[in-house]
Amino acid sequence: MKKLIAISVVFALVAGAAFAVDLTGTVFGRVNVLEGSTAKVDDGEGGTTSAPVTASGGMGRVRVDGSGEAGDGEFGGYIRIQSSGDGTLTSGNALDSAYAWWKPVDQFKLIIGEFSDGFWGKEGVTGWGFNQMPNDSGVAINYGIWCGPYWGSSVYGTGNDPSDPDSTWNKSNAFAFLHNRYTFFEGFVRPGASLEITPADMIGINIGIPFISKDRSGDGPKDDTAADVYKASVVQFDIKMDFGNIAITYDGSSRAGMKAQDAGAIFVYYGGSFGDLSIDFGFSYHLVAKNDDNGKWGTDDKSLPFGIGVGVKYATDSFGVKFRTTAVLGGDKERGEAGNDATYINTSVLPFFNLGDNLTAFVGFGLAMVKDGESKAIKETFGESSITGWYFNPYLRVGAEWGPTFYFGIQAWSDGIKYGDSKVTNWAVPVALMVSF
Repeated sequence: MKKLIAISVVFALVAGAAFAVDLTGTVFGRVNVLEGSTAKVDDGEGGTTSAPVTASGGMGRVRVDGSGEAGDGEFGGYIRIQSSGDGTLTSGNALDSAYAWWKPVDQFKLIIGEFSDGFWGKEGVTGWGFNQMPNDSGVAINYGIWCGPYWGSSVYGTGNDPSDPDSTWNKSNAFAFLHNRYTFFEGFVRPGASLEITPADMIGINIGIPFISKDRSGDGPKDDTAADVYKASVVQFDIKMDFGNIAITYDGSSRAGMKAQDAGAIFVYYGGSFGDLSIDFGFSYHLVAKNDDNGKWGTDDKSLPFGIGVGVKYATDSFGVKFRTTAVLGGDKERGEAGNDATYINTSVLPFFNLGDNLTAFVGFGLAMVKDGESKAIKETFGESSITGWYFNPYLRVGAEWGPTFYFGIQAWSDGIKYGDSKVTNWAVPVALMVSF
């Protein structure tokens, strides 16, 4: 046993000398001092009563990140350990991301592993960059980054009907169209392999293949095939010019697209900065296909194919504002799923004010609107031909943008859907801390 320990120590010392390692940690802690809603709940006596005011908390982000290189930068790796929302490690999510890479020449890089945050994302201010760190702390209402109850929290289409947890809205694909990442490419997020080819400084060719997750496989009577794996790949042409960044991406397994039962999507992106102003433009075309052998390649032959979106950020030393909007349209009444011929618009605005060296105030608010199509499926399913959800989310940040911070906020939101006879407004008062080391 002593000999084994000695050998292990020697190996660790040799490996440490040959492989330079960076280790960092991040801790987010959040409590909702108070929270509640206008919902009516069962009073246990055959009637209803107002939902109680409660309090809660969580550890939405507790991370340890490690990365390193060897062989003069020819080989390297990255690993992230992340806790669950209560701060504990579980087998389901403890290993959030891990990959190894090989870069024999500057123009070529091979990466194999788990890609959780998404490589090559083209969202700009429309995605995580809209609220940034307050997303992860839970102080900001982060709809538009993740979609519904499937990927993180959402204020629209969560199906939180106190009297019917299995409500139709929760089961519907409709809210996937309100997802900003239906229009903007979120990145390669699937376990597998990727290639980064850089023939020139301004040109990048990125290819991601989900060998491990096989997201489009096994949803029908036929066996998994290599064709299913390769059709679910990501292929991106990325061009960086003096006037901005242009990218064209095919994504065969985007999360928002698959929820909407598409057969892959093509994303076009432009992003540019002009002094205090930055602009992001996105367009998506979602492919439609009917494949009786494998439902994950599109279970219907009609869809909502078009997404278009804009993001804008204007910032000075004392004041700034962020704006993002997406619209999804072009569906067909023959689609057969509730809401798949409707029009969807999702808009958010975030003014912010620098009140001091380490004090910034944010005032976030947004609207999500769904307008019925020819099929009148929205009215049939939800009782109204148009739905308007909203949120209001002011918060304060004490500390620098990327340093240790304290957050205090107010959240109020409604998905705009009637549960019983009335719509429900939810509210919370969150307080959070974030420290990186």
